[in-house]
Amino acid sequence: MSKEIIDPRIKKFKKIITVDPYFQKNYEYKNQVLKPLEKLYLDNKNFVISYIQNRDMIIASFDLGYNIDEGELDDLIYMKAYDELGLDTEKEYSITHQKASNDENSGVYHLFISEPETIDETIAPILEKTAYIDLLIPAPILYRTLYTSSTLEANEAHCFIYFTMSDAFVTVYNNGEFLYSKSLEFSLQQIYEKYCAMIGERVDEKEFFEVLEAEGLKATDSSFQQNIMKLFSEIFLQINDIIIYAKRAYGIDTIQRLFLGSIKGPIIGLGDYGYNYLGIATFNLDFNFDIKNDAWYVDQLQYMMVQSGLDFIQNPSKIVNLTPTPRPPVFAKRASGQFIISTVVASLLALGWPLYYIFISYSTDVYNITLKSKDRELSSIASKYKKIIASKRKVINENKKELKRLNSMFDSKAKTLTYIHNKKVNYNLKSNFLNQFAHDLIDYGVAVEEIDSNEDLFTLSVVSDDDKKITRYIKYISKKYFDKIKKIDIKRISLSDEDLLYRGILEVSFI
Repeated sequence: MSKEIIDPRIKKFKKIITVDPYFQKNYEYKNQVLKPLEKLYLDNKNFVISYIQNRDMIIASFDLGYNIDEGELDDLIYMKAYDELGLDTEKEYSITHQKASNDENSGVYHLFISEPETIDETIAPILEKTAYIDLLIPAPILYRTLYTSSTLEANEAHCFIYFTMSDAFVTVYNNGEFLYSKSLEFSLQQIYEKYCAMIGERVDEKEFFEVLEAEGLKATDSSFQQNIMKLFSEIFLQINDIIIYAKRAYGIDTIQRLFLGSIKGPIIGLGDYGYNYLGIATFNLDFNFDIKNDAWYVDQLQYMMVQSGLDFIQNPSKIVNLTPTPRPPVFAKRASGQFIISTVVASLLALGWPLYYIFISYSTDVYNITLKSKDRELSSIASKYKKIIASKRKVINENKKELKRLNSMFDSKAKTLTYIHNKKVNYNLKSNFLNQFAHDLIDYGVAVEEIDSNEDLFTLSVVSDDDKKITRYIKYISKKYFDKIKKIDIKRISLSDEDLLYRGILEVSFI
């Protein structure tokens, strides 16, 4: 293949290796070709990329305001994350942050929070083979490469929905910048489990996904189609709630395009369903970035990992990297390498130039003294900021207590005012109901011998020369006042032997 089409950003590496740690799918990229890789292996000339699914992280945004001191940024974010996100103080979290936009005046930062144990467990099988991971990227950040590669225009608001076997997540981008993401309760595995629970029997999992991949929501089996449509109606109800929240929270008027995809390929009929349900122009999430591959479909996350790796090689600071095991630096920049080099040089100098060796020893002593002085100075500064943080935490706790008290007071007053308003504005006058009932009684030839009331419950002793008149009357008022009557009941209608009239006790309860 011609060298002109080789991306110049990968020149320093032999290949890009992409790894799905959840689905155990690996690919290698070289010379614009992406092909499956059966086994991982260690090669320092390979650039290794993997991702962390949305479900394994807490992703949040904080507006820290203006003029934030870079030296205090980490401490401030760490404190706000624990205080405002309700993190377990007994646990240690890995917190990575990145500025939300290129606007220098913006103080909004995205936080990517994970438990180190979860990350370690996820990437352990990879490290057994490769020894390191150059780029470990949060799954929602993979979509950023769609804009850096000019695959999508960066002047619209877009929503991405992707289903994998163990996760399904909604991601919102605006003007090419990541805004928000949230996992759904409907991964492909969960969809299968819910389908089995819905029909009351366990179907073959392989056959289920074969039908879903081949026929999607337009299945020829009407029973399968009805049940799968019912499941996706629940899914899109949840998606709609997330989109509404994102639009309100981030001031988005309109989401111009919606992209749907899954690790197993486009689901037939899902785009039409998404458009009809959400009213947003819907497209398949299916981009190949001009990368050649012989398979009929390759997981989109694999393609986006390749493109994200190319972006990272060019500009590492622009990509969020969660890897706890980065590529080790070159020998001369490692601490052990520097120690060995220093030892060798010192030995040569000691053998050839004793006086120079003494000078180096003296310089080292001076340097150690300087370091101790700086250590004392930094310890003092650290102690100062620890006191400030403790003070701020105390103020925050006090403010939380006061806010709780004020909220309680507000709720009590609000309930009182609502009660008074309902009594004054929405109260139904009993006299009005009695007047209407009187006219209805006359119209149906029913008389009242006695009326009793208790709160909103009326008891009427009704009398008529025909029991059908009483029953017709009851049916009429039930229909006429259905929105005002809570309950209507007549226990019995009996004929009096003395005057041959029908009597009954009618109870009417109003809303």
